[in-house]
Amino acid sequence: MERSTIDGKEISFLPNEGYDIYIPQSVSLFRRLSCKQLIPSSPGAHRLVVFKSTSGVLHLRKHFVQTEKNDVLLLAPDAQSSIQFVDSYEETLGASSSATQLNTAAAIVIVFSVYRLGESKPANELQSTIPYETRMNITDESRLLDLAGTLDLSLKRPTPVPEESRLKQQIALQELLLFLMENIRRNTEISDNIQAVKHTVTYIESHYQQNITARQLYSIAGVAKWQYSTLFKSITGKKPLDYVLDIRMKHAKRLLLQTEDTIAQIAQAVGFKDESYFSRKFRQTEGITPRQYEKAASVSSSPVLMPEVPYKRIVAVGYSLGDLLSLGITPIGADVEIIGKRGLYWDSINGIEDIGLLGEPGKIRKLLPDLIIHSGFRQDWIEELASIAPTVLIDRYEHVYSRIMQTAELMNRQKLAQQWIYRHRAASKRMWIGLAKHMDVKQTAAVFSIVEGNLYIMSMKGFAVTVYHPDGMQPPPKVKELIRAGIPFQLTRPEHACSYEADTHFILMDNDPRTIRLYRRLMQLPYWNSKSIDRIILTENKYNFDDPLTMDRLLLELPQMILKKSH
Repeated sequence: MERSTIDGKEISFLPNEGYDIYIPQSVSLFRRLSCKQLIPSSPGAHRLVVFKSTSGVLHLRKHFVQTEKNDVLLLAPDAQSSIQFVDSYEETLGASSSATQLNTAAAIVIVFSVYRLGESKPANELQSTIPYETRMNITDESRLLDLAGTLDLSLKRPTPVPEESRLKQQIALQELLLFLMENIRRNTEISDNIQAVKHTVTYIESHYQQNITARQLYSIAGVAKWQYSTLFKSITGKKPLDYVLDIRMKHAKRLLLQTEDTIAQIAQAVGFKDESYFSRKFRQTEGITPRQYEKAASVSSSPVLMPEVPYKRIVAVGYSLGDLLSLGITPIGADVEIIGKRGLYWDSINGIEDIGLLGEPGKIRKLLPDLIIHSGFRQDWIEELASIAPTVLIDRYEHVYSRIMQTAELMNRQKLAQQWIYRHRAASKRMWIGLAKHMDVKQTAAVFSIVEGNLYIMSMKGFAVTVYHPDGMQPPPKVKELIRAGIPFQLTRPEHACSYEADTHFILMDNDPRTIRLYRRLMQLPYWNSKSIDRIILTENKYNFDDPLTMDRLLLELPQMILKKSH
């Protein structure tokens, strides 16, 4: 406190330093989704992220934070961030009306600004005991939600007197911040045993494939055996080894739906050394065998009842267009000129507004979207897009089975996606078994694509996903190196194409003059002159996508390409 003298009297007053005004801006709700949901930021705004669901991940610019239920994190202004949840398609949400309720949200984001006394611009730092980008776990969940709910209500229902509304909003935010500060102080005073046990829960989720014993777990925690079991059950609701079994079964069910691995391979992948023991435990927990689960979860003889889509005005940036169309969803905006017209679904894009390959913010803003799905190869305007509408990120390089499930959960169409996965797996196997009757399907194959005068070698993207099937053709050694390195395709030079020596060469191209010139140049090289005509299969670039619509069509066309050896 400082003192001053006015007319001979000593007056006390508060200094400017250390006193802030907190102005709340918004409360946003996030669904439990496995794709990344961008957290928008405005200049000078702080954000409190409250996780109400388990298995969360907060992605920051250079690292990520694994979160648990009732974790709260403070984000500094302009910190690029997104929210993601693990295996969320197993959890079904209702229609949009229920998903918008505060108590059913998977995460809550509270945006607010801080002003120093005497300053007109928001401060970039919060002068309090609340740390940035650090997990704060809240034990009093009901109080946390009450405070968040009060703040949300004060922002949505202002009083007739604006000044009273602003004061109520500021008071609600200050009560929430004070609650967090008090929680931090209490947590530093109590025992670290709970955090030690929670660490072993995270350990189980990361090491479930390994042999885990109860003795090993309480040794890691450094907690007495009797106390460890009690704390573990209070946190997870299960005994330690029962929780290990649940985690293994969850991943086993995912592998049964999304891979073509054998039962023995899946058992080993989730931590069982013995296939029969895995099958026995699976039947005990699920009531059916692993194969019965796969068929029951993926096949239905009756039509799928399409639930209501939570979003009405969807914009698809990048390669999510084909995935959406395969689920019966037509976006209002997408890259029509490049992706739309080059793919097989050109006749399904009537009425879709073109937003450009990268998703131009100006064009997207005019469409007034309520969801943006970003599955592009560049993120030039991603922060600006997040300020327009809720924005989720789906990695275009993920396998189609994982990608379609992420898209399906956004649209409440997980069952439809699961059925397609099962049908496609079965149809792929039948196709290669059928081809094996006429040829050696285990021969090597190289897949080249010529786009706008550039030559690419494909590894595990587009056309090559269907070709390099476990029962199909094999990639040559140089392509195997790309697959192991996680490189989906690579630009190469015509004179270097010989390094991808294979029994069969697929060349995908279009009618672009640059493409035709490069193809003619390629065929004049000695390497290609030495190849017999039946070792080169020429086809169209429209097949070089790995969305469900294209892959289904390719299963019909590929046998004809191979057996006819079209050149």
